[in-house]
Amino acid sequence: MRRCSVITTGTIETDHIAALEGLQGTVTVDRRCADLAELTAAAESMRADAALIIGSTTALTASLIERLQAAELRVVVVSDVKEERRRLASLGVAAHPDDVEVTRLAEALMGSPALPVPPDSPSEEVPPETGSRSFSEGLDASGGSDELSPWSTDTQVPAFESEEISAAGISAADIAEEAEHEELSSGDGDEASAEAEEGPSPQKGVTVVWGAHGSPGRTTVAVNMAAELAGAGYRVLLIDADTTASGVVTHLGLLEESAGLAQACRQADLGRLDAARLRRASTVAEVRGSRMHLLTGLPRASRWPELRSRALREVLQLARNEYPYVIVDVSASVEQDEELTYDTAAPQRHAATVCALQEADRLLALGTCDPVGFPRLVKALEDIRHEVPEAPAAAALITKVRRGVVGRSPQEQLRSTWRRFGPEGGDPAFLPWDVESCDAALLKGQTLAEAAPDSELRRGIAALAGVDVRTRRRRRLSLRKRESALG
Repeated sequence: MRRCSVITTGTIETDHIAALEGLQGTVTVDRRCADLAELTAAAESMRADAALIIGSTTALTASLIERLQAAELRVVVVSDVKEERRRLASLGVAAHPDDVEVTRLAEALMGSPALPVPPDSPSEEVPPETGSRSFSEGLDASGGSDELSPWSTDTQVPAFESEEISAAGISAADIAEEAEHEELSSGDGDEASAEAEEGPSPQKGVTVVWGAHGSPGRTTVAVNMAAELAGAGYRVLLIDADTTASGVVTHLGLLEESAGLAQACRQADLGRLDAARLRRASTVAEVRGSRMHLLTGLPRASRWPELRSRALREVLQLARNEYPYVIVDVSASVEQDEELTYDTAAPQRHAATVCALQEADRLLALGTCDPVGFPRLVKALEDIRHEVPEAPAAAALITKVRRGVVGRSPQEQLRSTWRRFGPEGGDPAFLPWDVESCDAALLKGQTLAEAAPDSELRRGIAALAGVDVRTRRRRRLSLRKRESALG
């Protein structure tokens, strides 16, 4: 039988290392490390088959587990804390109690799957497939006292501080909103549903707003798309995943910079993210009487390592399940050349953008109409096919369209040039140059629907979102009539 080389760290009441060596079998402990940092370095510098981590496991996150697994190590944990075993099992790690039998521990190190233990057993184990928790289970057994993050805040939504919070951490207003959106989405052939079917249909899933370098308008488009969907009665989550220059809170006139996305990623990295914690990390923004949820971005670009790829992917996947419409604002860079600079595995500077592009169901690629921005967009779309082949085909969006920089009939000229030099896949969409409306919205911290409801730019962004603003007023009136009829 093939020898199993093990590196280990930590200790607990039982001497598991002596017990393994006493078996005189194929499992051999080749190195004992002082801490997780040394174990990680050893995993990447020597050939080993498994890593055995004993005792304290609070520093063991999904990102670190992924790094150890990338070194082709099986990760096995021994912990006397039941909640830690549950957390690690949800991350796919074989977690065992302190009194685990040495033969069973050896089998886990050699790659045998963990076997479930009867619930009444004193040495209860949680296999990986039973470690995840559903939304109905709410917070963990500790009563939800685990931290969101060192920079978390409880004052994200002052207007709802006095509301009663349920056991799952959701306010009564949130529950009422859920019921309202479920009622709207069910549709019994009423006037509102009929009008929604006649107009453009929004595309469900994760929509990522991306663009080439020097393409202004990404945040403006993302914020106003989310606002139009929320104003039309749809349930939407806006995510600021721009790790270079986040600005969604400024566009919405919010004062809080609580880094909600970083909080959610921290919970995902610890294996504790569920729907309740995702809602707790989000901010509720009100736009013209409608509410949308927002995961705020990083207040400082230097905090980009907090948005690790694996954690952000879990956040996006959970958001897709919990919200019919997810709008993500990202930065322009998609380079993945850190391995060329560092001798060891390096964190990816633009991992958030790359991960969002990979998880996108719809991709909007922005570029300006001028002689600088237009060629950049064409080249950037070629680059993204090589850098992120998993990304969906991009729908091009040309912004700041005006005659002064293009000439007469700017849309026709741009469309003709795109057909000659642009990638295949259809003509681009266009958004007009409307600096007055954008300036008015930024000055007041409002969306275009609030600051310039009749602007052509607002109608163009609403069309991108699949919302017909011409029927918005009639639909909202019909909703109010139905609410009055229901009492």
